[in-house]
Amino acid sequence: MSIADPSRILFILTLALGAGCSPHATRDSDLPATEIPASFDAPAGPTVEAPDAWWNSFEEPGLDRTMQRAFDANLGLRQAWSRLDQANAQATIAGAFLYPDINLDASAGRTRVDPADRPANSTDRFAIGLGLSWELDLWKKIANRADSAALVARASRADAEQTALLLSGSVVDLWFTIQEKQQLLALITEQIDLSRTLLELTELRYGQGVGDALQVLQQRLQLESVTSALPEIRSTLETSRNQLSVLLARAPESIDTEFSVAVEPTLPELPPFPTLPTPKDLLDRRPDLRAAYDRVAAADLEVAVAIADMLPAIRLSLAGSFSSDQFSSLFDSTVASITGSLLQPVFDGDRREAEADRRRAILNERLDAFTERFLVALREVEDAIDRERNLVDLLRQIRNQVELANRTLSESRLRFANGQIEYLDVITAIRSLQELQRRDVTVQRSVLANRASLLLALGGDWTRSLTPPEGEDSDQKTDAESQTAPSDESDAVATESRSLRNSDA
Repeated sequence: MSIADPSRILFILTLALGAGCSPHATRDSDLPATEIPASFDAPAGPTVEAPDAWWNSFEEPGLDRTMQRAFDANLGLRQAWSRLDQANAQATIAGAFLYPDINLDASAGRTRVDPADRPANSTDRFAIGLGLSWELDLWKKIANRADSAALVARASRADAEQTALLLSGSVVDLWFTIQEKQQLLALITEQIDLSRTLLELTELRYGQGVGDALQVLQQRLQLESVTSALPEIRSTLETSRNQLSVLLARAPESIDTEFSVAVEPTLPELPPFPTLPTPKDLLDRRPDLRAAYDRVAAADLEVAVAIADMLPAIRLSLAGSFSSDQFSSLFDSTVASITGSLLQPVFDGDRREAEADRRRAILNERLDAFTERFLVALREVEDAIDRERNLVDLLRQIRNQVELANRTLSESRLRFANGQIEYLDVITAIRSLQELQRRDVTVQRSVLANRASLLLALGGDWTRSLTPPEGEDSDQKTDAESQTAPSDESDAVATESRSLRNSDA
């Protein structure tokens, strides 16, 4: 048989056997195993379309600059990009088994024989060969494993996006905390000035024989009560700045020394309520849900791999070599061989069957985790809506109380001046007003933080455009088609399911 005959046989076998089929039917839906409501329980009234970069809805230019610094420098996000590189490399490794393994082997040697009674004799030997080995993918075991690895890589990309999403929430939360504490410091400074002025007036009245020592002591106690709030507020402000520094990959206390983070000392007003997507839209908007589904699809393909491992496998080997004792005549003679082997597991102590059962259990676990993650996402949105409704009412009531407390203080001071009430009533009115003023700031911060939680829970498309920082390998592909053979059932199923879902929406 000529050298061309084995190649022809290999080609025919490839065509005949390479079109194998998967022994396991994968899921035909990318929806969670639960009922999906048609809409969220949004409050009545006008809404506006929130910007895709959700933190920009608060109109804080300094916040946007700080956010971009965090995306570039945050060490947790950089670790997520590194994990993505690892997953991409693993997907490339898994996809490489779809193709033949070709190796080139070359050798040269000299053998010297030096008998005692004859002259020495030297023999040269030169050889060069090319070997090919390939497992035919009869049951799509290799293709499914490659597709599964590509889906895991895509899930790792979504994990990196989820890390960025959570990072944005942490930055905004610290931003509002810093603003709240700065505003409280300014407010308490004003309250201390007012209390100190009242103390001076009380002491003056006492010196003129109009008041008594009890009134002076009461006012001094009121001043100390306001002043005692400063240490805790300063402590929270300083620790929040330190936390923000670490998020920006800077040493604590470096915000003001190495670069400026311009946090305005006044909390912004609550933006208009955003237009809400449908609950089904969260499956595309939230990277954690995309990652959870990709891991379900990957586990589904791994079930097919485990089942295919129990079926026959065919491996082909093709080798050709040239050898000679002279380099000039190396290519004058040729040795070629082609071999094929069939492997059918007969007895393995139920190891392969147990592996298939394990993979089915992993699939069920991940499907339940995906469904639970979706339900938690719905709850996060609904909780934020309910909290905002109640927090806005609370803030309105507190501001009404502040207005009443102002009027009460004015009336108390007037009546005390006319000798109609004791000074303790004035102290009580002052204390009530100042506590309400401080609570106003705290609740306003809670309202803004809750709106941030709502926008964070809604996700968005802005994470899809994120890229690793400069200097990182940003050219790695996460698309399953770039890692596997052209026929990628998992992507086809996902695309078809998303199309159906969008049409239903």
